[in-house]
Amino acid sequence: MDDAASDALALPRPSKAPAVVLALLVNAVPLVGVLYFDWSAINVLVLYWFENLLIAACTCIRLVMHRRWTRKRGYWRRSNRLGIKINDKPAEMGLIGEYATGAFAFTLAHGIFVGGIALLVRQNYPDQAMWQLSWAHVLRGALAIAVFLGIELSIDLTRIRGASFAALRDYAQARMSRVVVLHLAIIFGMLAMAMSNSPMGVLYVLIALKTLADLFAIAVRGAPRMADSDTPPPAWSVRMADKLGKDKGGAAGFLKQWQDEREKARKDAVEDEEPMPADTPA
Repeated sequence: MDDAASDALALPRPSKAPAVVLALLVNAVPLVGVLYFDWSAINVLVLYWFENLLIAACTCIRLVMHRRWTRKRGYWRRSNRLGIKINDKPAEMGLIGEYATGAFAFTLAHGIFVGGIALLVRQNYPDQAMWQLSWAHVLRGALAIAVFLGIELSIDLTRIRGASFAALRDYAQARMSRVVVLHLAIIFGMLAMAMSNSPMGVLYVLIALKTLADLFAIAVRGAPRMADSDTPPPAWSVRMADKLGKDKGGAAGFLKQWQDEREKARKDAVEDEEPMPADTPA
């Protein structure tokens, strides 16, 4: 790969310390609320939904500002980057549109689900404080999380002007995955607490697992993508292709396809980093 291609594919590696601190502060909000302000289990689960909504909004701001500042060609490429589908067809609307569609549609759908569950448990357990929703508590928690996410956003906006499109694409993909994971945690967390004799114990486990997941996501952020590396395919896949894909050239045909896909990925990645003309409409 030539030097220009290498520069285009390089991902910025800023210090992860601020991200770790802010992730710990965000995850401390529900824990402090439960331990010191008698927040209910349902308050925490609804708060997690608000956190996802705020993260989606902040991610869109990052993408929009980076596109405005850098005008990277990748933002205008109508390709399916995040695997979002509309009417069973891949969404081809650019990175920002695809992320916004997936994140907000998913969050809205699960907001309806979370609201229904919150109403159900409130009716079924009217005398148990741990199942009663307090909008005052939720809004205080959401405000605290919004402050920490706003600080993180402000820090990122001071340094993403020089970031590659690849870095923002990977960031959006990670945030999209987090939306899905957190909503699954909300669903299974609610089910586990409903079936448990000690729902608060399950809640503490959920808070701990979510914190570890957020820290892990920060730790692996910026790792090289398979398509951007020269890593050969796994040996088992080559052997399988040789045995089951004789009609497609066996192992040799599989290796050629592997290399062709990576060359195309490299070519697309270099083109993604090229600036678009100033008069190109958004």
